[in-house]
Amino acid sequence: MSPAASGCCCVGANLTYMKTTHIQANGIHHKLAYAGARCNDQTKTKNPLILFLHGWPDFHFSFRHQLMKCAQHNYFAVAPDMRGYGGTSAPTTTEEYNVYTLCNDVLGIMHALGYEQCFLVGHDWGAWLAWHMCLIYPDAVVAVCALSVPYVMHRPKGLLTHLKQKYGNCIGGTLQEKQGSKFNYMLHHNLPHVAEEYDKNVREALYRIYGYIKGVTECDDPEIDTVKMFVLDEKHGKFAGDLTAKNAPGLWKRLPRPKALPAWIPESDFERYVSEFERTGFSGGLHWYQTPDLNWGLTRHLNGTKITQPVLFICGDLDVVIKTHGGANSVETQLVTSCPRLHKCVILEGCGHWVHQERPDVVNGHLLYFLKSVERKKNAFMEHRKSRL
Repeated sequence: MSPAASGCCCVGANLTYMKTTHIQANGIHHKLAYAGARCNDQTKTKNPLILFLHGWPDFHFSFRHQLMKCAQHNYFAVAPDMRGYGGTSAPTTTEEYNVYTLCNDVLGIMHALGYEQCFLVGHDWGAWLAWHMCLIYPDAVVAVCALSVPYVMHRPKGLLTHLKQKYGNCIGGTLQEKQGSKFNYMLHHNLPHVAEEYDKNVREALYRIYGYIKGVTECDDPEIDTVKMFVLDEKHGKFAGDLTAKNAPGLWKRLPRPKALPAWIPESDFERYVSEFERTGFSGGLHWYQTPDLNWGLTRHLNGTKITQPVLFICGDLDVVIKTHGGANSVETQLVTSCPRLHKCVILEGCGHWVHQERPDVVNGHLLYFLKSVERKKNAFMEHRKSRL
């Protein structure tokens, strides 16, 4: 373990706020936020490790409410800045964000902290990664809590291929295909110059992404209301130049603009996000959107595989991700089949995509009950084994 990681694991760590440290794992530099300690000062045993994996556009700060609460219950709670984000290295090639490399990041962090197993909590892309950790490194995952993104057991084609067939081929198609394509934010994240455009609109993009919930938020109309991916040049009435993100306004103009931030994200917290992405830019995180077809090809042998670990799933019924999966009832039905050890599927009414930030107390309550129940069953099993020896 590196000296930085050793410092992170000191006994008697403060449980009222997050600290940060840095480690090397899987060939890159990782920034970690943490609360709690590796060793329990009273029992002289190792506290269970929970790794919290964030999504887009996010960083470790996303789990501020969970880290401290879990630390108070004798867990060593750690939230990395994921590859491409925050204080963690951001490789420049898309291939360096493939699913096996990302899983090896998580495994490497766990090993650097002195653990062979851990609990995983993931949100958005972090949930997708947690599901794949269960499949690729099943022995390393004690149990998983996924937020907002359910496990998809059967996927007949790569996600980008599916989206291009549905919305039009804006990426590698003919000029005619591009001109006729419709907007989808995941496809938009694959266009040339998309990172540059996000970097020009950091505050506005984050404001709308975090602040808007369809049908709930009081907001102004969006500047762009066309369904088309590419927008005509107003002066000349035609498409200008190459069709790239420069001709395709993103979420900062397509989502309605909230009149105010929601109560769950105070201005000071929002400014943390703005300053972080103004500092780092969006390029690293957008690479995660550019690998779905690559990852589909790499994991075809896992298609149809069930999740064997204990599972807790939590989402909001207003989350657009859940709606794209057929709604809350459909998601629960799918999880019952794909996750035989499903502990519970929690659907929070009136809640959007940022469930762990919108309803931190509720999420923390469900999470801690789940973790403790898994530990009780695991301890009972170990005692049973001992009694039979």
